[in-house]
Amino acid sequence: MKAIITVGLGFGDEGKGATVDYLTRSLDAELVVRYCGGAQAGHNVELADGRRHTFSQFGAGTFAGAKTYLGPRMIISPATMLPEARHLRELGVADPFSRLSVHPDCLVSTSYHVWMNQLRELSRGKRRHGSCGLGIGEARHYWLHYGMDAVFASDLKDQRKLQSKLTLMRERFLLEVQDLPHIDKDLCVMLHDTTPGIEADLLQHCSRDLILASLLPKCRVAIFEGAQGILLDEWYGFHPYTTWSTVTPLHALELIETVDITDVTVLGITRAYSTRHGAGPFPTECLRMTEQLVDHGNPGNDWQGSIRSGPLDLVLLKYAADICQIDALVVNCLDQLPENPRICSTYADAEQIEIPTSLNEQAALTKRLESAVPRFRETTAHGLFETLNEVAPVEIISNGPASDDRQRTASWTSNRIV
Repeated sequence: MKAIITVGLGFGDEGKGATVDYLTRSLDAELVVRYCGGAQAGHNVELADGRRHTFSQFGAGTFAGAKTYLGPRMIISPATMLPEARHLRELGVADPFSRLSVHPDCLVSTSYHVWMNQLRELSRGKRRHGSCGLGIGEARHYWLHYGMDAVFASDLKDQRKLQSKLTLMRERFLLEVQDLPHIDKDLCVMLHDTTPGIEADLLQHCSRDLILASLLPKCRVAIFEGAQGILLDEWYGFHPYTTWSTVTPLHALELIETVDITDVTVLGITRAYSTRHGAGPFPTECLRMTEQLVDHGNPGNDWQGSIRSGPLDLVLLKYAADICQIDALVVNCLDQLPENPRICSTYADAEQIEIPTSLNEQAALTKRLESAVPRFRETTAHGLFETLNEVAPVEIISNGPASDDRQRTASWTSNRIV
């Protein structure tokens, strides 16, 4: 068995979905494994015939024929899984749920998590953390505080147990919300008026076709699909603008250790420029690039605002690559670069940033990035390619959104991948 681990090296939106679709096709992979994150993922795949889907919980190799496995560190949302499956059927994927299996230990995000997530984010006023508002982080927050009282995928098959857990969760949230400032009354009413029995029925209806599987399915080639980006990681991101998940290759490697896979390659994914969707420091942010580079796959929303763009930040890219110990790079969106793009090679006070070892160090790094002064230099597409090769070998590049717009570079020499 071979495993290709994909990981985003930015703040998310690096092109993971299109990359996984390409890898699935080019390597004839039978399985895509979602190993971290949750239903807030928005991995866009566009086919040559114009069909397009934003993959959230199904693997981005679905159009290419791969099955999907959701690993134990995924946080699933049955309520949003059902409409995603419906859209896949409309696009020609027959019986999507038959191609999906879920680890019983996956945490489950419920309506209660969504409302509590939104109430908590609104209570922060102007200092929002950049949440997607879908309850994914809230589900993990609840598990960290209350352990086995959390809802797991295995509970979806047990109506009595599920309703009991939801009843306790609702009571805890109703008590907690009383201490939050800037409360949204409509959300509070929704949280108060719902009944655990109805919520349990909804969750069971949405997950009725869910296949639970404790073991990673056997295959010849598996693509491990990352979520979000390293710069949002709970341990290495910039507090408090982080996710509640570990999005490094760690959880993929944990799964790989459970089966006979010794052939592993880690691919770091980046755009040819930097982006950030949500609150938090963004040293190379450029208003002109943000206005020019319209990303239809990442529309603005009430929780994250609009996606921001700027020249590629090599300081942060090297930081993320070092954390993940990548074997090679995938560089997307080269077609969107101007003729002579700028890149940030250093900051005024440093050429690199140190990896934090505590929450306080993460917070200190956030303050430093908020005042960082990037030093730019002009380059060319070829110069950018050479610079990135110094970070790690550039193995795949893209000049458009579809699989056919991607190609292996001349430096593609890794026998572990081909």
